[in-house]
Amino acid sequence: MMPPTRLAVVGDIHCGPDRDTQLGSRAPELLDGVVAAARAFRAHGIVDLGDRINPVAHAQDRTRTAYVRRRLLEAGVPVYHALGNTDVANLEKDEVCALLGKTGPYEVAELNGTRLVLLDSVDPLVERVGGAIGEAQRAWLEDATRGADPCVVFSHHPLAGQPLEGHRYFAERPHLAAVRGGEHLRPLLERPGVRAVFAGHLHWTRTAAVGGTPHVTLASLVDCAYTGGEPANAYALVTTGWDRLDVAVTGLLPATLSVPA
Repeated sequence: MMPPTRLAVVGDIHCGPDRDTQLGSRAPELLDGVVAAARAFRAHGIVDLGDRINPVAHAQDRTRTAYVRRRLLEAGVPVYHALGNTDVANLEKDEVCALLGKTGPYEVAELNGTRLVLLDSVDPLVERVGGAIGEAQRAWLEDATRGADPCVVFSHHPLAGQPLEGHRYFAERPHLAAVRGGEHLRPLLERPGVRAVFAGHLHWTRTAAVGGTPHVTLASLVDCAYTGGEPANAYALVTTGWDRLDVAVTGLLPATLSVPA
């Protein structure tokens, strides 16, 4: 049996100028905490769920994209990135991938016996905020989720819909909250090897079982909409293997999830 894999997962870092409830100017100090927690947890790797910058213009976005990766690499372990809608506002995908050390907009990485599947949920971007998974990527995902290794899937946009009552933004824009056509991905995400699906985008933490597969939506590192004006400081410490999935979300609104096989 494969040993468990430990991951630090963070999303919606929104590094840059403050914008609405996204306190991007606080990102540098909060990234210190993510790096320290990943080290203490002895994480095998870090996964960034995207929307790592608040976009301004081409040059600034390049600088901040590279900065976030450099800061996360200070943990001394591999760092993997998904693409979010803000990440490609002023930068082409190929340019973002080069800055982040990605092999392509969607990719697979093997880490400590666990397969990490990193999707491109802006394939294409929908109304500058929402997302989709293109047909070529769906065909690729069929191969990426096949096999004997335990597999964890990561996407910026949630791959399954969820109740949005009380959401400050998406309650009135539900078509932009989850991946368009995500129901067509369900058979692939319900395969026995898929241990969990992680996403960001909504800036709140929610968990649900979709066809038996745990789906975790992780709150933002810097958003303050649901935390009284202070950044949520949310990130997750995840332990996954064949026999168990444990998720501990830190910050001002902590949460835990434990799922035996």
